[in-house]
Amino acid sequence: MNILRVIKASVLSLGLVGVGLSSSLAAADVPQGMQNFNHYTFAVMWHPGVCATWTNAGPACKDLSPDAKINQQWTMHGLWASRPKSLIASGMNGPTWWHYGCYWYNPGHTLPKDSCANPALNLPAALHVRLYANMPMANICLDRHEYYKHVACFGETPEQFFPKELDLLDKLNATAFTAFIRTHRGQWVARNAILKAFAESFKVKNADALELRCETPGRHTHELDRQGNILTQAWITIHKDKINAFPAPDSLEKGRKGNCAEKIHILN
Repeated sequence: MNILRVIKASVLSLGLVGVGLSSSLAAADVPQGMQNFNHYTFAVMWHPGVCATWTNAGPACKDLSPDAKINQQWTMHGLWASRPKSLIASGMNGPTWWHYGCYWYNPGHTLPKDSCANPALNLPAALHVRLYANMPMANICLDRHEYYKHVACFGETPEQFFPKELDLLDKLNATAFTAFIRTHRGQWVARNAILKAFAESFKVKNADALELRCETPGRHTHELDRQGNILTQAWITIHKDKINAFPAPDSLEKGRKGNCAEKIHILN
């Protein structure tokens, strides 16, 4: 399966394709009420697991050495705003928002064929280097998708948005939770042990804010219709107004349950 089509297919739960919005929307062009939403989903990837289950990833998986930084800590997927209350009031349901996101505002709600159909972001050199060092899937245009699908209609420029999410990633990768995952690379680990490590690291009673996502080789899916046993992603729910306080305990909110089996393989 082509990885670009894999990314496109994931739009059913989150959406990973789209084009049409300018990367520098004027304030007058930003839809009204977009800042009135409840939380973010902070999505990170465990790169060895992604590369083992998302076939034909090409340049995104060119470095699978256990010593590579991207294989020892979480890598960036995205930071997604929940459905704005203005859209809830208009009758838009959750699946529609995750399917279209900012592309809802394209003429005819148009979605392109894949992520690389989005215009290039042309980031400043230093930010480009930092982003690509922490988001290997940018090599197959995930950076373009993340901006145009999840950010553009909220009025932030790429130069404003990507440092914010990369700062969150740095904070996460400095936690004891990430150290636990790193220490257990190459091992099968009880799901409950990972959840406990998260709760202890973030000093919360439980891991309700954490959604662990697992897959099986050859059965890639972003839907939660089946269990997987290879760790690929972690999605953390963060209150919109507490994002600057992350990873403080009160920055977290209850999210969805994941789909990982009782025993999880953390690939090295």
